Amino acid sequence: MTASYAALATLLASLAVIAIGLVVSGKRFPLETFATAIPRVYKIRMGYFVVLLGAVVIGLALTLPTTPYPYRFSDKNPEIVVKVSGQMWSWSMTQDSTEGNLMLPVGKLVEFDVTASDVNHNFGIYNAAGELVAQVQAMPDYTNRLFYTFDVPGHYYVLCLEYCGVAHHAMNTEFDVK
Repeated sequence: MTASYAALATLLASLAVIAIGLVVSGKRFPLETFATAIPRVYKIRMGYFVVLLGAVVIGLALTLPTTPYPYRFSDKNPEIVVKVSGQMWSWSMTQDSTEGNLMLPVGKLVEFDVTASDVNHNFGIYNAAGELVAQVQAMPDYTNRLFYTFDVPGHYYVLCLEYCGVAHHAMNTEFDVK
């Protein structure tokens, strides 16, 4: 139903733009009108540019300090490193050469070294309530580092967030945080 409304709104807006174009193109303006209008138009455009540039600079200044990777540029070392590899259609997670039931501690900085062996995947960590707590892209021949501190103990699920083939829905694993 929403798609029908969107299609109708797009059609009406397109017809309005075409009608305005036909009206404007049918009018004849003397050359003197253009000569006086051009400086005003450029002044207005410059004003829009300055306002837009200011908004972008203010937006960046307010949001860059709150990026989701606070440890990326710090000298703080993770206490635990987990190697993660995605392959159609499963995840392999190892810590200290042990694979299997992964157990991570609460309150410790964990580094997930995430890569893929075949196609792009997306490593998404969900808590028991089904909320996405962290995610990073898994790409062949490249390792992304995801830093996360688990503050809440519990059971966590890992899902692939990028469609990777016919069994994409089955690409999941889990681990515990205690």
